[in-house]
Parts: sequence; C-alpha cells; structure tokens
Amino acid sequence: MNSISAYFQHDDITALIEAAGATHGHERTMLEDEIVRRHLGLAHNLAGRYAGRGADRDDLVQVACFALVKAIRGFDHDRGEFVPFATVTILGEIKKYFRDHCWGVRPPRRIQQMQADISSATERCLQADSHQPDVLTLAGEIGAEVEDVREAMAARSCFSPTSLDQPVREDGRPLGETIAAEGSAYEFIDDWVTVGPLCRDLDDDERELLRLRFVEDKTQQEIAELVGVSQMQISRRLAKLLARLRASAGLADAA
Repeated sequence: MNSISAYFQHDDITALIEAAGATHGHERTMLEDEIVRRHLGLAHNLAGRYAGRGADRDDLVQVACFALVKAIRGFDHDRGEFVPFATVTILGEIKKYFRDHCWGVRPPRRIQQMQADISSATERCLQADSHQPDVLTLAGEIGAEVEDVREAMAARSCFSPTSLDQPVREDGRPLGETIAAEGSAYEFIDDWVTVGPLCRDLDDDERELLRLRFVEDKTQQEIAELVGVSQMQISRRLAKLLARLRASAGLADAA
C-alpha cells in the first residue's frame, strides 16, 4: 500500500474513501480528516441553509461535519458519486438534529414534517423564479391544505419561542408585563368546585337549561325557541333552579 502522504495528493475521492476503509487507527483517521477537509465547503453550505431557524450556526456546522464522516464510512461507490450521497446524509442529520434537539415547544409530528416539506418547497420555488412563494403556492407544492400550511408556518417560532422577559417597550418593560388576563382563573375554579357537586343531582333537562344559558350564552328567548316554550316559562325555570342551587350551596358552606 502507498504511503498516506501519497493518498493526500490523490484527486479521486472514491480512491481516498476506499483507502480509508482498508486501513485502521491513526491512518484511517488521517485519511478521513483529509476527505472531510476537502468537503468542508459542502458541509458549511448545507448547514447555512438552516441558519436562523432556532439553532446555533456553529452547532449546525458541527452536525454537518459529523454527518460527513458518517457519509464517508457508509459510502458505496457502486451506488453513484460521493457528493450527492454526502449531501443527502448531511441534510438528513441536520433535520434529525432539529427534530430531536431544537424545539422550545414541541408541536405535533405532522407539523414538524410539514415544516420540513415547506422548507424544501420554498427552496425549489426560489431556485425556479427567485421569488418567495406565498402560502397558496406552498400548499400546492406539498399537496396540503392552506390552513395546515399556515399552522405549520406559525409554529416555526416553537424552535425559539419569545422570552416573557424580552423588553418590548421603550421603557424596557418585559413582554410578560404587557400580557393582561381578563378576570381571575382562581375565581372560576372556586365557582366550579362549588357548583360541580351540586349539579350531580339535577336531571338532564335542568343540566341542558344551565348549559344553554351559561355555557353557550344564549338568551332566554333563544332558549325558549329551542325548547318550544315561552320566554316567561324559561325565566321561571331558571329562577327556580338557581334558587335551589344557591340554597344547596348555602347548606354545603354551613356544613
């Protein structure tokens, strides 16, 4: 076998890969390092495609370089050229890295897959006419519903969700202080804990009446039209039912 330095002068990447596969230890490492060095531009270029999507660029380059070594060790020259094989391997590892490590909030798997499809479709459209495709075009490209594409695009922030501590005002107020909630969830929980057990003794018609009035927020007239009685009858039924619940609640508190 020729010396390692002789292989370094070889322009045939397939020959270098075969030589690396036929050696062991330090020699194999040196040959693989040489092949990686010759393809660093490819690794950097592919990693750059995914920069700015919630992962550190240096981390993506590192993933791409590890994938390049994986491609070297898994390459079979009978299947074609090395660069296309390495490209597929590197892109696969980068996508896997995003899937396994980069979600701040993990969306459903179908959304993750659709985001990958959207990225590929966007790249094809940009190469074809140098224009950023709209949602309708992307939906046609990947064979998905427009609303599903919008959902997947909106979920891209899951890679790096905005911090509630991030200043959003000129006075430096953080985002969390600008988000106001209507009412108190604790009050609702307290009411629900009180009313829930009382409703167990109601019949189906009484539960339906409460649901229409307080869950669906229908007026007494709308309920009357649905049930087929007068608005006055609905008013009386509600008043009687609520009085009963208040009385039961008072007894429960006293107990």
